[in-house]
Amino acid sequence: MTPASPVPAAHRRGGPPPWIAAVAIAGLLLGVVVIVAQLVGGVGDGEGGGAAATATVLPAGEAAARTRDLVAKTLGNESFQVRDPLVAYRPGESPALVDVPRLVLQAVLPSDPTGGYVLVYELPSNNDAAAVGADFAAYLVSGTGAIQYPRDAEFVLRRVGRTLVFFPWSPSVSPDPEVARLAAALGTLGEPVAAP
Repeated sequence: MTPASPVPAAHRRGGPPPWIAAVAIAGLLLGVVVIVAQLVGGVGDGEGGGAAATATVLPAGEAAARTRDLVAKTLGNESFQVRDPLVAYRPGESPALVDVPRLVLQAVLPSDPTGGYVLVYELPSNNDAAAVGADFAAYLVSGTGAIQYPRDAEFVLRRVGRTLVFFPWSPSVSPDPEVARLAAALGTLGEPVAAP
């Protein structure tokens, strides 16, 4: 019996074929290029850009500015300081509000420096504000909306002309005892919005 002749080293190779490694490396490089392009805004900015094109909300106009001033005055009358937020804030909101122009202001709560955010959404008309507000109120008590907030979350949702004022808060999450008084002050604005 003769031993099997050894296979030359050039013919003994393990692993996948070289073209699979080349495809994998090209895929990784393409993924990095796409991520970098999205971070610098090079992808999805033109027409037909899909979700990336709707990520930027149009600036709010005169109606939202007037309502913001009304909110600031109302809270100031209750001894709350109001400022522009130091960080970006966006709550869970219904699909109808995703692209709606808005302003955000923050009531200063000494025991809760990351809370006190009040949103003012600006709609095209009073009827639009009423309809979108009712949709938002229904969303907040639906399964999809409710899971975005603590179980004991409470909401102030008021319509002031063609704007909506929204303030979410939770007794278990908001450590500042003044948050309930803040919500009560906001509850005096405009008219309440309820789910249909």
